[in-house]
Amino acid sequence: MHENSEFKLKSAHGVQLLRRDARNWNGVAVSVADMLCSPGRAWHDITPPQDRMAIVLEQVGGRVEPRTKKDQPSQSNWLGPQYIDYAPAGLPVWGYTDNIRSFRGADFAFDFPSLESTLGERIDLQQTGTPHLQFFDERIIRIGSLLAAECTRPRDVSDLYGDSLVAALVIDFLRFGKDRTEEKKQGTLAPWQLHRAKEFMEANLSTGVRLRDLAEITRLSQSQFGRAFKASTGLAPHRWQMNLRIIRAQQLLLDGELSLAQIALVTGFSEQSHLTRVFRSIVGVSPGTWQRDRRS
Repeated sequence: MHENSEFKLKSAHGVQLLRRDARNWNGVAVSVADMLCSPGRAWHDITPPQDRMAIVLEQVGGRVEPRTKKDQPSQSNWLGPQYIDYAPAGLPVWGYTDNIRSFRGADFAFDFPSLESTLGERIDLQQTGTPHLQFFDERIIRIGSLLAAECTRPRDVSDLYGDSLVAALVIDFLRFGKDRTEEKKQGTLAPWQLHRAKEFMEANLSTGVRLRDLAEITRLSQSQFGRAFKASTGLAPHRWQMNLRIIRAQQLLLDGELSLAQIALVTGFSEQSHLTRVFRSIVGVSPGTWQRDRRS
């Protein structure tokens, strides 16, 4: 989907694609694009070849608007700077721009039959065949923004984080408009499940863990595992794993046998700067400062 979308953006009159970054988590293709637009009004064919959700993250100088008919304005009353569009595969959609100067958006390509099996969530395929243009949901926007940020980083965070965000995004989208207060209270993991999950994450600090791995060893679906793990520990799986990495890094810093760059690799960080940034955010000081304070 994204290769086609990129081609359309590049070839559309008055639109210049500045940057596009893409990742894939849990079978969902995620991309974020930054564009410059020429002044004036224009229409661009953005018909999705696959079920697609798009989030307008930023629009400057004017507005962008999705339309199912080229010359018919949107019926939405939403005027905020951020919004969400969902269109099933093949639905004719036009992107209308009116004096927009720059634009930033995120795309999410869904394969719902596969996601139903992956996440362990029943998906009403009739619901996914209905378009929803220019709507707003704060949680979906927030999760989409986090995924867009991860797309621009060179594998800066574990895949477990991206997997968890995508699972939350899909589930929130499927529940949009429903009363969330009626959702059943989530139970916790059985002791053997919690032990197995923690043990697996600790044993794979340097190689990384996927959400599907943890779901498989605890015999749960991904969505069930994610909710039950947080109910059991108070932390999302990726946050628990990140804390484990920092604890291991602290042990290695006290040993003093490895350089900071080597410690970053051993504990599963992409590079030294990534370790330093996460260490400071969790511990409150840089690894070097922490190490010096404990040696004095």
